[in-house]
Amino acid sequence: MEKMIQPNLTGEKETLFICLRAKALDSRQRNSILHDTKADEILKSIDYDFNKFKSQASFDDDLPNVWRAKQLDDWVQEFIAINDDAVVVNLGCGLDTRVTRINPPESVSWFDLDYPDVIELRKNFYSENAQYTMIGSSVTDLGWLENIPANRSVIIVAEGLLMYLAPDEVEKLFRRITDYFSYGEMIFDTLSQSIIKLGKKELKNSTGAIHQWGINDAKEIERFSPKLKKNNQMPIFKSVYVKQLPFGLFKLFCYVAVLFPFFRRALQLFRYEF
Repeated sequence: MEKMIQPNLTGEKETLFICLRAKALDSRQRNSILHDTKADEILKSIDYDFNKFKSQASFDDDLPNVWRAKQLDDWVQEFIAINDDAVVVNLGCGLDTRVTRINPPESVSWFDLDYPDVIELRKNFYSENAQYTMIGSSVTDLGWLENIPANRSVIIVAEGLLMYLAPDEVEKLFRRITDYFSYGEMIFDTLSQSIIKLGKKELKNSTGAIHQWGINDAKEIERFSPKLKKNNQMPIFKSVYVKQLPFGLFKLFCYVAVLFPFFRRALQLFRYEF
């Protein structure tokens, strides 16, 4: 039996295990959305108490994380299809297996970025090559941009990240990215201010992490830079993958939820061009 890897992550770094668990559990479902068997392999090799995230009654509560990942995957694939020499930058990558799920052509340069200790953990499962690079850095230490080509089309992915940053850090990140690159897209998710308040205690108890940035109106994003042009705004409960759910209470809830502003704003996906 191979020796299990024992991670030592706390705070917002530890939240990567929430996403890993959701994707791994999805891969075990008969009607899997991501088919992310790599995530399941990684989960099984880590000595960590994933049961601490089992407060939910069923897998349904993990589905928004899976839908989010799949939609962001789809947008990355669309961008690569149009820009065959694209640069992909996955911010706050954690143990995400997006590069494996998408399997980009050799003409694409892919960068996964996270804190140095998270990247060290990631190196147990991935190796760098000419097309794939891992960068150990805080997202807010913007010196990491110097490692990324500025003269090619870029797509910046921020999945489950921005809500852990302070509002001024989010604004600074957007401004620096739109100034540095000549053309690209940013795809990311946001939480509403109400959801942040409601989930603050549970998140802190499970990981010690704290959500900081939440929005109720997309105009709060667009004021970061005049270069930003919104191409898509999608409440998670309007995901096309809701239709794949078997008929039941959760599917009914999703259809009803989008009728109310509270739930439409709860978790949203955005796609911006700049």
